[in-house]
Amino acid sequence: MSVLENDDAVTAGSPSSARPASLILNNVLNRSTKMLVMHEDLARAHSAARFEERLRHERSLRVVRAHRAQRRAQEAALRARHLLDVAGVR
Repeated sequence: MSVLENDDAVTAGSPSSARPASLILNNVLNRSTKMLVMHEDLARAHSAARFEERLRHERSLRVVRAHRAQRRAQEAALRARHLLDVAGVR
C-alpha cells in the first residue's frame, strides 16, 4: 500500500470539518421537506373535507327537492280527485 492510499483510508474513517456541515444541511433539508409534506397533507385533508362537505350539502338539497316534488305531486293528485268529485265523474 502506498502512503497516499493509506492516508485516504485514515481520513475516510475520521470525521472531517465538511462532513458535519453537510449533515446539518441535510438535516435542515429533511426537516424542511417534512414540513412541506406535512403542509401538503394538511391542505389535501382540508380540501377533501371541504369536498365531502359539499357532497353532503348537494345530497341534502337533492333530498329536499325530491320531498318538495313529491309533496307537489300529492297535492296535484288531491286537486285532481277533488275536481273529479266536483264534476261527478266518480
